[in-house]
Amino acid sequence: MRIVYVCIWLMAIGAGCQAGEKNDGALYQTTTGETMGTYYRITFQATESASPGQRDIDSLFDQINLAVSTYVPESVVSRFNHAALGISVADIDDVYIIDVFFDNVSISFDLFRRTDGFFDPTVMPLVNFWGFGYEPRTVRSPEERQAIDSIMTWVGLTKVEWISSEPQRLQKSLPQVELDFSASAKGYAIDEVGQFLEDSYGIEHYLIDVGGEAKAKGINADGEVWRIGIEDPDALDIGQAYSFILSLDNKSVATSGNYRNYYQSDGNTISHTMNPKTGYFERNDLLSTSIVADSCAIADGFATACMAMGFADALKMITLEPALEALFIYIDEGGSIQHFITPGLRPYVTTRKR
Repeated sequence: MRIVYVCIWLMAIGAGCQAGEKNDGALYQTTTGETMGTYYRITFQATESASPGQRDIDSLFDQINLAVSTYVPESVVSRFNHAALGISVADIDDVYIIDVFFDNVSISFDLFRRTDGFFDPTVMPLVNFWGFGYEPRTVRSPEERQAIDSIMTWVGLTKVEWISSEPQRLQKSLPQVELDFSASAKGYAIDEVGQFLEDSYGIEHYLIDVGGEAKAKGINADGEVWRIGIEDPDALDIGQAYSFILSLDNKSVATSGNYRNYYQSDGNTISHTMNPKTGYFERNDLLSTSIVADSCAIADGFATACMAMGFADALKMITLEPALEALFIYIDEGGSIQHFITPGLRPYVTTRKR
């Protein structure tokens, strides 16, 4: 899922750092690049002190990937996945990487509890089986029930034990248990970059976007709160990239959808959203979910969980989370595409007329 910038510079995404317009003497800069298999784009108001360059940002992303990326063989999560029993902090040299890994462990346990297990990072074997993980894709069929049942014996965060006493360690009950933080890691990285901009450079106005997940603080170059366009699946067919404009005031937003990342197999549409309860890819009435929260990692994880649940159950869950707001795009019983915006978010969303 991608987001579209509104009222900021519309530039092609590429590597580098560029200066933007001035607002009352304030210079805004944009740094772009690639990380986590996607793009990043960071726009911020430069301060009197030195501003972060692309090398600084890339270095931070690289460190985070060394903790949580399953596509980095030497990462902590990869080492955990291929270990027989688990991993200990004694096996890791870098203190920051240790902190990042266990931050993501903590976030995962929190999300697992709050989503009734619909957010579950132990879906890694399922993600690989269905062709969306770090292993080469093999086209699968829903008829492979025996293989799916076997894999499901390795799925469930209850099979992972986090021991916080020194030396801190993460253990698993079966060697085949593997973790996949991808449903919250981009959001976590965005939170870390935001903290880095604030703590290291005193930057108070910024918009960070990594692959469609975003965090905004302060105002843009026009002196307004940041505004972001969110795709509407129903609008893509008529050449309109987005139908909702979200004003993001010191918040984060993460959007998850099922209409882009999929493939066809024997007449079945295999999507990337995994249902940890069934072992199957999930295709339900939800087309996309956008979650607004203080933490982008939390928004990211809840958006994924909602997609696995379907509209009715997702809405019930979000109503029990007063710190979260949501924009759902779903298919009603008559086959028409509809949208629902939670009451607290409605004042910040503009619906474009088609």
